[in-house]
Amino acid sequence: MVPDTPGSGAGSDGYSPPPPGGPGDDPTAAGDPNDSPPHSFPWHVSRVTDRLDAILPFALVPLLTSLLQVEHVRRAIDPAASGVSINVEFAFPSPLLDLWTFADPPAPAVRVGRRAVGGDSLPGDDPFADPSGPAGTTGSGGADVPVTTPLDGVGIPIESIGAATGAWVALAILAYVTIVAVLAAVYVGGLDRRLRGDPAAIVACAREYAPRFVLYNLVAIGAILLLVPFALVSPVLLILALPAVVVVGYLFYAVPFLFVVADAPFVEAFRLSYGFAVGERAYLAFGLWHVGVAVVSSIVLSLLVSAGGGGFLFALALAVLLSVVLTAATVSFLRELVDAKAEPGRRQA
Repeated sequence: MVPDTPGSGAGSDGYSPPPPGGPGDDPTAAGDPNDSPPHSFPWHVSRVTDRLDAILPFALVPLLTSLLQVEHVRRAIDPAASGVSINVEFAFPSPLLDLWTFADPPAPAVRVGRRAVGGDSLPGDDPFADPSGPAGTTGSGGADVPVTTPLDGVGIPIESIGAATGAWVALAILAYVTIVAVLAAVYVGGLDRRLRGDPAAIVACAREYAPRFVLYNLVAIGAILLLVPFALVSPVLLILALPAVVVVGYLFYAVPFLFVVADAPFVEAFRLSYGFAVGERAYLAFGLWHVGVAVVSSIVLSLLVSAGGGGFLFALALAVLLSVVLTAATVSFLRELVDAKAEPGRRQA
């Protein structure tokens, strides 16, 4: 673990590592630039857990985003839901991790009148089923466009989408993007400030960083919408696009964090992230560690979520703590990476 000790040579922000001789030796104090920061994923996780009391209030953010997915929560605690949902999530660092980043809820039970049909049953197999068909289709055979909101998902028939409906959908997306951007700005900015020993300054973080997060979220949604035509042509095209999605995710996972730790303008954050991805072994190593932890955690959490109400509550508690630690560790790592880049004498070999 990496304690904060007086006389450690740390600055007023409390960020610098302890003095030589401890488990978190400051490599530059030993005069060897080849051992310079950034440190490893476990080192930053250890640093974050040592400061857990300072950042624990921010666990309210992943708790809130997890509980606001009302349909997911309902399915997780529904005794009529059937089956076990096991997820394997290969997740790079992201500002807003929560329970549903790692786990999917069990398949929902299909309720018809007073009956509950298991999640693997089809309404068409039941004589009492709604003749309009399962969710996601219309009675005339048309398809729905799923629109996800913070509270639930809504299916909008394609044929009903006109100028007015499109305008309302656009406004809903913009409102959602703005709320998420403010939340991410406060969350990442507050974690960075608390790890440096400063007050969280929630209003200042929202004012300084939220506009860039809004633009980032809009770009991400636009990129997803670009994939829709390929999905309509053939789902196989989406599968073929997966390697490109993974590469892009790796190259730019640092972008939203760099808005805060480097105070980087929008385009500059992408340039910096790309430079780290192709030029820093530590960036690759940290990303792989994060993916590995996500894979193991997703298997455990998805099994717990499938175990009913008690399992859901246990999974929620674990996921909230895991989410805040992983996000804070990423903030800590990228802060050190940016600082090392800014000091020529402290570059990684």
